[in-house]
Amino acid sequence: MIFHAARILVELLIASCVFYVSVSYSLAFLLGGRTLPAGILRAMLSELVATLVLLPLWPLWWIVGGSYRAALEGEGRARGERHPVVLLHGLAMNRTSWIWLGRRLINRGAGPLYGTTYFSPQSVHRSAIHLQRFVERVRAREDSPRVDIVAHSLGGLIARYYIEHLGGAEQVGRLITIGSPHKGSAMGRFGFGPAVRATLPDSEFLHGLGPFNTSNHVTYTSIWSRSDAVIVPAESSAIAPAGVDYVFDGLGHLALLLSPRVADVVARRLSE
Repeated sequence: MIFHAARILVELLIASCVFYVSVSYSLAFLLGGRTLPAGILRAMLSELVATLVLLPLWPLWWIVGGSYRAALEGEGRARGERHPVVLLHGLAMNRTSWIWLGRRLINRGAGPLYGTTYFSPQSVHRSAIHLQRFVERVRAREDSPRVDIVAHSLGGLIARYYIEHLGGAEQVGRLITIGSPHKGSAMGRFGFGPAVRATLPDSEFLHGLGPFNTSNHVTYTSIWSRSDAVIVPAESSAIAPAGVDYVFDGLGHLALLLSPRVADVVARRLSE
C-alpha cells in the first residue's frame, strides 16, 4: 500500500512538472509574439529537471529547516572585504531553492550565507520589511556594515524596493538578481495576489519603483536567460546601463538556480 501510494505521488509530481513546463513555454512565446530562441528544447529539458529537483525539496523548509540553516550560515564574523550574503527566493518558493547554488557558492569561497523565507504572495512592501529586519539581524550577528544580496525572480524586486525605499542602500554592497522581472512580466496576468500584480509591466508598483538609483554605493548585476518562460519578454530582466547583465541561452527560470555557469558568475561578482 505504501509503495503504491508513493508511486502515485511520484507520477503526479512528474505529470505536474511536465504540465508546468509545457504550458509555461507555450504561453510565454504566444504572449511574447516572437520566434523561439536558440536552445529552447534544451531550456525546456533543463526546466523540467530543475522543477523535478526543487519542488520535492520545498517541504524541507518545514521538516529540516534548522539543519539547512546550520549547514549554510556563518557562525563568526565576516572577514575583510567579504560581506555576509543574503539569499532571497522567488514567488511560491522558500529558502530551500538555494540548496544547490548555496553550496556551490560556499565551495567557491563566498559567504557566510544566510537564507530567509518570506510569504511571497503578500505585497512587495511587506516582504521588503521582512528583508529589512532579516538584514539587520545578519549584520548584527556578523558585525558587518553591509551585506550582499543574491535574489531570484520576485526576490530581486523586493531587494530593490528595500534598497531604494527602506534605507537598504546604506546596508547593501552588491545586489545580484537571477531571472528577476525588473521591467515586469506578461505572465503576471495569470497569477493572483499583490506580489503577482506588482510584476505586471504597467503595474503601479513598477511605476513607483522607477529606474535603478545608481547614485548610491550598491553594485547591480542581473543574470538572466533568453529562454526564460516566466519572465516575458525575457529582456525585462536586463538592467544595463545601471548595472551589468550576464545573459544565457538554454536555461529556464528555475534551471538558472541549478546552473554551474550561473554559480560561477555569482561567485565572481561577489568577490569583485
